[in-house]
Amino acid sequence: MTPGDHGDASRAKVVEQVALACRIIAGFGHEDLTLGHVSIRPTGDDRVYIKRKGVALGEVTSRDVIEIHLDDSACLSAPGMHLEAVIHTEVYARRPDVGAVIHSHPLYATALAATSTDSVHLEFLTHDSVLFEDGLGIYADSAELITTSEQGKEVADALGSRRVALLKNHGVVIVGEDIRWAVMAAVTLERAVQVQSIARSLGSFDPLSRQAASVIFPAKYQDGFLDEYWAWWERRFGLRSSADAPLGDAEVR
Repeated sequence: MTPGDHGDASRAKVVEQVALACRIIAGFGHEDLTLGHVSIRPTGDDRVYIKRKGVALGEVTSRDVIEIHLDDSACLSAPGMHLEAVIHTEVYARRPDVGAVIHSHPLYATALAATSTDSVHLEFLTHDSVLFEDGLGIYADSAELITTSEQGKEVADALGSRRVALLKNHGVVIVGEDIRWAVMAAVTLERAVQVQSIARSLGSFDPLSRQAASVIFPAKYQDGFLDEYWAWWERRFGLRSSADAPLGDAEVR
């Protein structure tokens, strides 16, 4: 394999990871018409691979992934870009530790984002909510679409060093050190908020202590486990027939 072949293979893998991530989160409550987007920034790279507009999360294949360069001032106006792609570029600019960004409108988490700002939080009711032991960021300045650099910076500020920011009356922004962790956070967040909603309807909360959560976190959330989960997601949401197979390369912008 030549160096060029290796680069093409690496790029193709990232593109398919974006597509697979879209299909995974669609299967866990994040699909909303053709809205929502997932991106990956490979380690040490200034390129970002992001879902294009016009297709639903659950139908994304690698032909629906666009490649952009963060140092290109015109990247956000590339054909096919989502209006709110600035969320991704501004989060990447602020967070060098982030390798993947998700913006979506999951039902339960979006409902949580529509509650009183003073009461928006996750109780440690199960192991799911322990993943978010650093809390949830809240962007409450506006419920409008995030389309300007200034708005994107404000969202990145609201996110801070956390995994999740709720966009008031709008949706969520979720990040991870890589796509596995971002997808894990997306799937787990919606489940955790759903559990909290159900528990509230059944009686008073009896949450885990913060000390218990701090013990559970390193035991429960490990890279090795993420490898197993990703392999299962691939089996469940991978393309299974030649008719479903992606056409191949991402568009380069």
